[in-house]
Amino acid sequence: MRAVYRRPCRGHGEGVVLPRVDGQRSDFDQRTGAPVVEEQAVHDDEYSNEALRKLGARVRHLRRKKGMTQRELSFDGCSYSYLARIEAGDRRPSPRVLMEIARRLGVSAEELSGETSTEQRSRSLELLDAAMMVRRGELDDAEELLRGVLREAEVNGDAQRMSEAYEGLGAVADERGDHATAIGLLEQARDAGASPDPAERVELFGRMFQLYRSSGDVARALALLQDCLAQLRRAPVVDSTKVVRYAVWLSGAYTEAGDPARAADVLGAALADGGDQVDLRSRATAQYELSRRLAAAGEVEHALRCADRAVSLYELDEDNRALSEAHLAYAQRLLDLGDADAGRHLAAARNLLGAHPSATDHGRILVEDARQALLVGDASTAAQRAAQAVRALDDGVGAHLGDAHLVLARVQDELGEVERADAAYTAAIEAIRIQDSSGRDLARAYRWYGKFLKRIGRAEAALEAFELAADLAPSNQDALSPTEAHSNTTA
Repeated sequence: MRAVYRRPCRGHGEGVVLPRVDGQRSDFDQRTGAPVVEEQAVHDDEYSNEALRKLGARVRHLRRKKGMTQRELSFDGCSYSYLARIEAGDRRPSPRVLMEIARRLGVSAEELSGETSTEQRSRSLELLDAAMMVRRGELDDAEELLRGVLREAEVNGDAQRMSEAYEGLGAVADERGDHATAIGLLEQARDAGASPDPAERVELFGRMFQLYRSSGDVARALALLQDCLAQLRRAPVVDSTKVVRYAVWLSGAYTEAGDPARAADVLGAALADGGDQVDLRSRATAQYELSRRLAAAGEVEHALRCADRAVSLYELDEDNRALSEAHLAYAQRLLDLGDADAGRHLAAARNLLGAHPSATDHGRILVEDARQALLVGDASTAAQRAAQAVRALDDGVGAHLGDAHLVLARVQDELGEVERADAAYTAAIEAIRIQDSSGRDLARAYRWYGKFLKRIGRAEAALEAFELAADLAPSNQDALSPTEAHSNTTA
């Protein structure tokens, strides 16, 4: 289902359509006779295609550098779709719109438009060019350019430029798979000169967090995000959208550290502090992630309410991909509760993906189809769907493939096919072990396997499976303890 988002307008009540930016009269204009806001580009023909392309590239680069989405950067008179056309080089914004975009990006209108001195423009474009090279995979060229920028910045004592050059070099190393070097360079970016503002350097801190997490250093990942959130909350004007974004990351880190309850608390606190000031997409994402964290913490009823909110928000956002994910999460929560009404959400999730979903998306829905069939006692359909899910997900690894094997094992257990069920449980545990870093899904697989082994009379093997599940269940205190001093900043 797609819905038209009608942005609330203070003083006119909710659901009022604001003046359009495409030059056509809106419902609001026709009712009130208000002048049409036409921010459609004028005099586009006065600018070359190359100039428009470079303007769009600068807007996109600065937006991404600040960690903003197009929706977050948009404003009345410049919708996110119009902004996308600016970034694509299809539109030249009016001076008023250009100035507002520049203000929101923290630069001057002259700097954004490229109307600075030749030297300033050259210095600004160097980092932009390097970022574009990294995205195109031209890593050697990007590194050469960034090394030159770094040498010049060191000579001039320009700490900000040094920091940005180190960040770019860290991105190059990350793309090459040299994560240890990337971490070192990003830490140099953080430590060069004054402490960078987490609200301004979202890409820097986001990449550092991901690298800490992927390297298994959960403690440093937690400490980094806790410090970023503390800085954001101390700012004279709190950027609630950034608080929620960092809270989503921190919540994920706590989940991986084996503490889903704290993960849910972090997200809940961020939404409670300023959720009404956060853009629609960020609120939807936060509710979706909160639903997952609460489910992992065993608070399924609360998780279901958050899943419901996520579906409602994504419907307004008109993002079919994200809305499909939200419906799938809603179905998963209902199945956790043993509610067969999950079927309509699975149907919605499937329909929103269109006629040609990816094998992974198709497989994930088939897993839940199998759970649904198992719930209503249709073992034959459950076995069919589970086998289809395994085939669809067979090229992948981790929890998705493991979930498919696990539900297949449960079906075969239900049908009394002991040898097949044993093999499927073993396959599920192996697939989940490869990818699952938190241990939560692995513990669940061991518990199901233990129950199966107990039923077929293999008491010692069952006890071992239950012990393995118990070892994985508690919070990872070794990972959490170094950051306890920061815990008050996010509680």
